[in-house]
Amino acid sequence: MLFKTLSAAVFGIDAYLVEVEVDVGSAYMKDFNGVVGLPDNAVKESRERIKAVLRNCGFEFPYGQGVTINLAPADVKKEGSAFDLPTALGLAGCMGQFFGKPVNKMTFLGELSLDGSVRPVRGALSAALAARESGFNALAVPEANAREAAVVDGIQIFAREIAPANG
Repeated sequence: MLFKTLSAAVFGIDAYLVEVEVDVGSAYMKDFNGVVGLPDNAVKESRERIKAVLRNCGFEFPYGQGVTINLAPADVKKEGSAFDLPTALGLAGCMGQFFGKPVNKMTFLGELSLDGSVRPVRGALSAALAARESGFNALAVPEANAREAAVVDGIQIFAREIAPANG
């Protein structure tokens, strides 16, 4: 099963959209094959955070199936933890959680805490500009980034502190 979400990567003061492709495949593959597309260490380390977040928020991780994350375009370096939220959403999407919901029309940014809350990231203003310039009209950001992103006209900002599953 393949599920795609959108995020943004910051390069200097500019941002560019990144397609986060999540594939859950054959049981013959390892549990979490990896993140590809020139990720830095913070992006690679997100694997363990995302597994814990899904479990702590009441979602099943597809154990026994291969999980591969591709961050496209593959030829541009991806840095930071802002891909946590779109990656977790992609995994939940592969498990059937977003059937019929228009998540493909939004861009997502956010670092995830192990309890499922969303931490702020850098570059929300640049990401909002990049999303609007690419024709997207909605951006989901951590609550702490809402004012920064809301400076951009023509894009709807969704920001809410996501309460932990057990809190």
